[in-house]
Amino acid sequence: MYFNRDPLIVRLGKLAESGQTGVLRVSGAVGGAFYLSEGDVLYAESKRTPEPSKWLVPPGGHPGEADAARSLAWTFAVREATVDAALELLSGGSRHSPRHRFKELESPPGDRSSGMSFAALHAEVTRRQEILKQLSGSVTADTTVVRNPRIEAPGLQVSALQWALLIRMGDGSTPRDLAWELDHSVFGTTVEVFRLISLRLLSVAGLAASETPRAADAPSGRRHDTMSFLRAVTQ
Repeated sequence: MYFNRDPLIVRLGKLAESGQTGVLRVSGAVGGAFYLSEGDVLYAESKRTPEPSKWLVPPGGHPGEADAARSLAWTFAVREATVDAALELLSGGSRHSPRHRFKELESPPGDRSSGMSFAALHAEVTRRQEILKQLSGSVTADTTVVRNPRIEAPGLQVSALQWALLIRMGDGSTPRDLAWELDHSVFGTTVEVFRLISLRLLSVAGLAASETPRAADAPSGRRHDTMSFLRAVTQ
């Protein structure tokens, strides 16, 4: 049976508050699932966000002294994939909350890394929603961007991730496309693409680099916290 009365965020909160263990499955184009253990969210997945990188090996896959580092890397990857999927599922794009149903289980579903509380997940999703709202005037996860043929500055430094994005750009890609190709979070990729647009290394398809607003060019009427974030990600 599908539950239609409660918005997804409300339903997830109720399950967490009552300490449920099981799977909350979400239907629709952005469908996915939340896996809970005694109210904590162990993992979340969405059709529109990548799973933890296939290049990482879950803990226990390699014996030896490197286990701790691999375990930490895997735990971080699972957490990032969970928040990325939750952001997609809980943000939604339609007027109606997606249909969802919960199946209770006696034991935690799957062998996942330690989860996070609903409160922590909700706080991080809310933070990222605000950041994406600030970026939406320049780029979204589904905006097509292209490499600029000319670099204005005599010398620029980019991070390893930014370089990976640049060499995969081709004739045009969206941050979501690039996230899937790199097994990186859609949110993190969107922020990095915004940084590259601010550096004039990328531009929105159909919009010349000279027309792309820099963070410093933002209208003075915007809130101070918005301006602070935009300056921070471009420096």
